[in-house]
Amino acid sequence: MAELEVLKVDTFTDELFSGNPAAVVFDADGLDDVQMQRVAMEVGLRSTVFVLKSKKADIRLRFFMPACEMPVCGHATLGALWSLVERGTLGGVLGGRHRVETPVGVFPFWVEERPEVANRIWITQKKPLFARVEDLKEVASALGIGVDSMFHEEFPLCRASTGLPTLLVPVRSLGLVGRLDPRPKELAELAQELEVDAVSVYSWEVLDHESTLHSRCYGLMPEVYEDPASAMPAGALGAYIAENDFVGRDVMDGIVVEQGHWMGRESRIIVRIEKRGPSIRKVEVGGSAVISMRGRMSVP
Repeated sequence: MAELEVLKVDTFTDELFSGNPAAVVFDADGLDDVQMQRVAMEVGLRSTVFVLKSKKADIRLRFFMPACEMPVCGHATLGALWSLVERGTLGGVLGGRHRVETPVGVFPFWVEERPEVANRIWITQKKPLFARVEDLKEVASALGIGVDSMFHEEFPLCRASTGLPTLLVPVRSLGLVGRLDPRPKELAELAQELEVDAVSVYSWEVLDHESTLHSRCYGLMPEVYEDPASAMPAGALGAYIAENDFVGRDVMDGIVVEQGHWMGRESRIIVRIEKRGPSIRKVEVGGSAVISMRGRMSVP
């Protein structure tokens, strides 16, 4: 019987019981797939990340929901890296460039040390891919809103990916974001048709004056669920508004996506875009985290 250290980490926040929680399981190299799935089911959080040794990077991660394995999970990645830095496992990581291996590839990351406030971890996502979406009525119906609620003429609907294909849906006001009423079956069918793993509905109207965008994001693996902080979709959203010059280059150095307010778990995701001429050269997503629970688990 193995005994493992397990943490609960609230990510993309510096306040307890906010942001997006993830369970981090250390030293999981001795677990097989069945054991990992059983641990994730027993923990019961939306995301459980297992920390393993890597031959390609500083560390390797695998991600599980209670029902299945996920290819990648941005907030769980942040939670795992934050925990490893906090316990000193990665050595002198501050400011240095490091790499994390996931089932969808290797991502560079670094830790920004900030005086008098929590440090921030920056994870480099993949270069963005974009495709315009014309299924306006289908998207509106699946989200339980009218077509006129969408801001699609000024900000066209888009399928974007910086590692996780995401449908980006602009709406005209924060009030409309709050009144979303997704129809799970329609949304799942639409996602399958468009080949996306998440749907991010966003507004330029925000709650915090320091934010750039407000978002509600729905994951689709395997069921439809709302996420309080979505790192990969936020990276795609930041890349999309930078690609189309919807914000100035000064804003691209710190696009702030607020999320989770409608779930009572406010989060703050920072997206940094490096753009040279018309081309996006780099997408980085940054955030802080708080460890809210520490424990040990026995695994048969």
